[in-house]
Amino acid sequence: MTKNEIKKALREIENKKSELEEQLRQLEEESENFYDPLSASLMNAKNAARKSLTSGNMKKLFDNILNNIDYIKIAVKSFANIAEKAQDKLEGRVEEITVSSGMAVMTNMWIPMILALIQTQEFQHLMANMVATAIQES
Repeated sequence: MTKNEIKKALREIENKKSELEEQLRQLEEESENFYDPLSASLMNAKNAARKSLTSGNMKKLFDNILNNIDYIKIAVKSFANIAEKAQDKLEGRVEEITVSSGMAVMTNMWIPMILALIQTQEFQHLMANMVATAIQES
């Protein structure tokens, strides 16, 4: 082997050594980030977001939210009405409401009212559908 060939081989070895040192430094930085809980959490969140986007699950989620926004509005409006009625009761403005039998709704009637709701076919079918859907999706 000539002197120039040896010098060239040494330069190639030095270049390869530099590349390997750079790869080692990058791996060490990644492992440091892995042990840092905040960096690990951010990495996991990014990976989850990427998977959700590429699989189409995020679009499905937003489509589902869009389809159910009317239900959300109704629920929020109902909770606002409940809060308003609770405020009225706390301030002494009591509105008397009667049930279908003509009897006034009392504060101690919540258990019988819930039991009456649970006994309806609609509620039972609704709950059965929710349970079946939850079990199938998991």
